[in-house]
Amino acid sequence: MLNIGIDIDDTLTKTSELANEILHQNEEYKGILDYHNLDKKTLDFFIRKNIEKIQNDVELNESAKEVIDYLKDNGCKIIFITARGSLGLENLIPITKKYLSNKEIYYDKIIFKQESKVDACIKNNIDIFIDDKEKVLDEIKKANIKTLRFCSSKTISKHEKVSNWLEVKDYIDKILKEK
Repeated sequence: MLNIGIDIDDTLTKTSELANEILHQNEEYKGILDYHNLDKKTLDFFIRKNIEKIQNDVELNESAKEVIDYLKDNGCKIIFITARGSLGLENLIPITKKYLSNKEIYYDKIIFKQESKVDACIKNNIDIFIDDKEKVLDEIKKANIKTLRFCSSKTISKHEKVSNWLEVKDYIDKILKEK
């Protein structure tokens, strides 16, 4: 059995895509292509103003639910490890639980408020961690945990890359066959 750690935003869901749609609908942010390019104060205001809408309305990445169900059916333990709920945004904890329930996303455990995810990975014996952020994966890889970076195929990365959930399935299938 594999213990699979999974990030939520921009890994399970299309968070940045929705956040940027909201950004582009607002004249106040005209000319800004990506909400990540906002200065710290403006970004904080934008997030606090729009976070509940983003978290409630965000779409799952294609095939995420089906692949997670497949992994569960093949004996994998699914553990979501997320920064959600930190930085004074505790209201995201019940929103996230309700969202996952409404979308019928299976998980064995969810760990909130993890800005640094390596300790949670070690404590939960994670075999593979999937995240979109290079910096997060760098930390986790130092702990000898396999990493998968969820990103576009054009992105340069030190980590094994997957650009969709079917690629996640193929990667984990190879590991399961080796065991």
